[in-house]
Amino acid sequence: MRFWHIARSVLSNWFATVATLAVGFFLQPFVVHHLGDLSYGIWVLTVSTIGYLVMLDLGMTNSLLRYISKGHAVQNHESSSDSLSAVLWVRLQISALILVLTAAIAIEFPRFFKVPPALGREAREAVLIIGLATAITMTFGVFGATLSALNRYDLRTYVTLAQLTIRMAGVIFVLRSGYGIVAIALCELVAACVGNVMLFYLSRAIYPELTVRLVKPKWEVLRSIWSYSSYAFLLTIAVQLVYQSDNMVVGAFISASAVTFYSIGNTLCRYTQQLVNSMTNIFCPVASTFEAAGNLSALRTLYINGTRATLVLSLPIVTTLIIRGHTFIGLWMGAEYAAQSGVVLAILATALLFSLQNLTAGSIALGVGKHKTVAWWAVGEGIANLTLSIVLVRRFGIRGVAIGTLLPSLVVQVIFWPRYVCQLTDVSFLEVYRSIWAPIFLCTLPFMIATYLVDTMSAPRNVIIFILQTSALLPIFAVAVAFTFRDSVRRQLFPRVRSFLSAHAN
Repeated sequence: MRFWHIARSVLSNWFATVATLAVGFFLQPFVVHHLGDLSYGIWVLTVSTIGYLVMLDLGMTNSLLRYISKGHAVQNHESSSDSLSAVLWVRLQISALILVLTAAIAIEFPRFFKVPPALGREAREAVLIIGLATAITMTFGVFGATLSALNRYDLRTYVTLAQLTIRMAGVIFVLRSGYGIVAIALCELVAACVGNVMLFYLSRAIYPELTVRLVKPKWEVLRSIWSYSSYAFLLTIAVQLVYQSDNMVVGAFISASAVTFYSIGNTLCRYTQQLVNSMTNIFCPVASTFEAAGNLSALRTLYINGTRATLVLSLPIVTTLIIRGHTFIGLWMGAEYAAQSGVVLAILATALLFSLQNLTAGSIALGVGKHKTVAWWAVGEGIANLTLSIVLVRRFGIRGVAIGTLLPSLVVQVIFWPRYVCQLTDVSFLEVYRSIWAPIFLCTLPFMIATYLVDTMSAPRNVIIFILQTSALLPIFAVAVAFTFRDSVRRQLFPRVRSFLSAHAN
């Protein structure tokens, strides 16, 4: 039943992610047009800047995923309780530090990003509110990590839906009432409070053996957590450098208004990555469970099938963004955004094309505690990204920032990851190329050609027609994948489906 347990978690995570993306997709044009390019750019900079404070987690979320999943698997509830209590004790102090740093950021924010004086007070207040929401989430995030460690992503979905409802209803109401980014920040704060309280009660209900102790933890527990989380912390730094620094570079070196044009293309790439992450994040606690049981063959199978599933899910989306992204942005946000944001999207989606194929391996590396090398390479990529973006933005504008993200990503994904994957999973590069990458990329070629022809010969009049056109092309890719992997489907999927149906029929 392990297959169906993973499938349930993936489907639950997908549902939550699709709901999140749908709300973001429909809200973003509404928010941009109500706030205007300048105010929306300031809002993006607010979220991006405070987003850096997430690094103060120090990688402890990943530690909880590993130690609670392992403790639960071997029924060592005392170990799980020690890990949870230690991380909560540290996070309470981090949350206090976040509040202090938020106040300092609020003071300097308008000057650093050249915010007009008329909007300075509003920007500062929004920073303070988002900082408070971040501090609350930092404290209560341990309970969300507990649900993830137990693969109860279905419960996390309920929390996500509640937060989305509050956020969506609140944002629509305040913007229609004529309020601005401070009111939006308050909606985020309310959603954070409700969601984190729900996480607390759900985690206590699903794992009653878990004991929370608000006392200073034992040194050996902290040392064990830090030995794992230190490199996860480096990964967090790298993620922030890659995904948050671009908006800040644009805001600091061009203007707050230019952030809006950059963030539109960047947001579509982040939506795609969130969709794929909703599946690959499941693999981290699963890999920890396999390692605890000494089931190395299952880890190898998890990598092969997980990477195949990741590529099958992501390649049609990414290739559509590269080929038709400018068309979609023009229909979605307005013709005035199509040219600049479309180029940014094509560049960033190309980087995404190469990085998605290694997400499964990255989750497995975290799950089995072999992420040290990954962390250092990721930090190198993040530093190179920030440096190149600062250099290229002066000459090429927002396109230069996107190129600064693309080049380091290509180096890491093409040079580092193939070699590391072979060491991690004991699968030869030739097998990875022959059984995963090459066949799936070949399956994508007919879809890519058809997508290009449709975009050049049949321009859609609105977003609905665009979506219908893309949906009509998907069977081309699906048939190619089904034909290429027909033996694997027949040997692995069909028997599991028959077994599942027989068990439930009885």
